Amino acid sequence: MNNHNLRPVESRQTWTVRILFALILLIAGVYLYKGFESFEKVTHLGLSEEARNQPYLAAKMFLQEKGAQVALLEDYRVLYNDTNTSIYPQNDDSIVLTEGEIALSDSLASKILDWVHSGGHLVVALNATEGTEGFRANALVQRLNVGVKWRNDETFIERYPTEIINPDELPMMVNLESSYHLDLPENPDIFYTAGDDYGATFAQMDMGEGLITLLTDAYIWNNYQIGQEDNVVLLEQLVSGSPNVYIFSTRELPHWFTLLYDFAPYFIWFGGVLLVFAMWHWALRFGPIQNVDEHKYTPFSLHIKAAGEFYWRLKRQTELTEEIRHSIIVALHKKRPATKSANKDKLLEQLSQISGWPIDTINSLMFSQTLVNETQFTQRIASLQTLRKML
Repeated sequence: MNNHNLRPVESRQTWTVRILFALILLIAGVYLYKGFESFEKVTHLGLSEEARNQPYLAAKMFLQEKGAQVALLEDYRVLYNDTNTSIYPQNDDSIVLTEGEIALSDSLASKILDWVHSGGHLVVALNATEGTEGFRANALVQRLNVGVKWRNDETFIERYPTEIINPDELPMMVNLESSYHLDLPENPDIFYTAGDDYGATFAQMDMGEGLITLLTDAYIWNNYQIGQEDNVVLLEQLVSGSPNVYIFSTRELPHWFTLLYDFAPYFIWFGGVLLVFAMWHWALRFGPIQNVDEHKYTPFSLHIKAAGEFYWRLKRQTELTEEIRHSIIVALHKKRPATKSANKDKLLEQLSQISGWPIDTINSLMFSQTLVNETQFTQRIASLQTLRKML
């Protein structure tokens, strides 16, 4: 067979394979295209870092859209503190204190109440922690003579929104805290209250030309709850007409020294004066200065010599010698307990090892009963004292 005649057949087969492969790819592509379904995915990224750091950021942005200037503050002591950063609210402004358990001094409470008398609007949230006297350090709450009362029964408390009637006589449903209620005095200035069968969770009272609003918590206006029910509507109704709104959300108490300075400045002055007097008292020099004369220094060897001469004159040299020898034996037993049952030779050997003296010298010092003169006695006592110090 001629090879020239086979080339057209091979060419036709190659094109057939290519066409079949293309058809397979086309069918697979159509199948995959129909099998895929496109859809939009929404991913919730949570609150931004700014919103996490400022829990009332949403309330601020909402009120700013309504034309009010809003300041979110953490330190309530910027009010009337006579510094460059101090805040002096005007008569038509509003102040919102979101933490009722903060420590607030009596002097600042007086200034805030004077501002309310002049026409300011104060909103105080009496949020409380069960089992604590949370308002004891808040002089403002104490001056208003208000507080909270907890339910005595232990039944399950189902939380229902509080119905509040606005000036247009339209009801607003607000998620106020209802596990405890406001403890209000019998005050004729309290003109409106709202709550449930157990007590009030919202109240308003006149004070001079101004207004005070009390509620069980202000968390209804934080970034998480402001959009629920009519919470934002209540906020708008309360601060409407105020060009400036100051929202204080103190998250922790100031340093204890700052609280002490705010509540008891005289105690700091008294403590400072007392500290100065104490330091002055400790620094006093009692009695005359006693200079040490180095020429009058008496070495220990002279004391030993004097003691030996004293016992020699009293003829008690044997008593002193035996007393020192006994103390040496006792010290040796404490240092090396194995010598308690040792014989004389073993004792001499141990004392010689410790002192580095010859055994004959140790034997003469410890056991010799020969008579000696005064000088020899003094030398023996000095040597025995030296041997005892080595132990």
